[in-house]
Amino acid sequence: MITVSATDLLRVIDATLVSKVEPSLGDVNGRSALATVRHLLNFVRVRIEREGAMLIADDAALRRLLGQMAEYHRSAGDSEAAAVVTAALETAPTCDATASLDDLTLEARALREALHLALARLQGLRAERGDDPAYQAIRAQIRAHIVREIEAEGELVGPAFFGRGPRR
Repeated sequence: MITVSATDLLRVIDATLVSKVEPSLGDVNGRSALATVRHLLNFVRVRIEREGAMLIADDAALRRLLGQMAEYHRSAGDSEAAAVVTAALETAPTCDATASLDDLTLEARALREALHLALARLQGLRAERGDDPAYQAIRAQIRAHIVREIEAEGELVGPAFFGRGPRR
């Protein structure tokens, strides 16, 4: 059994780059490339540490939101739109607790694509349903979800890059 974590390995790689490679670099381009590689290694480390839990939570929230969108369409009498959202939701892969980060990412992509398609359909109904409180409510839920996604991405990007010097 390997007892060294992936994040520990990334830290060792980074330390080796700093102690062995960086001193041998004599030109600006080489040092710049090294700085970029170090930033990317740190980004991978932060993602390994945090992204799985974030994707699990986001995927669950997306499934709930897509279910609410399908229900909105059903209640508005648009069974075709409800069927499209439901089909997209059903065809998205479903990961369990043993899923890899790559599997969770595939699930997230499929669910986000379903959200994109469902949102495009809703936007096409703005002129017809824009004054309907139920329409406004589902659109507000979508906006709130997108804000949460952007904030979650910031929780990955911020610690990975901020305060670590210039990048290429």
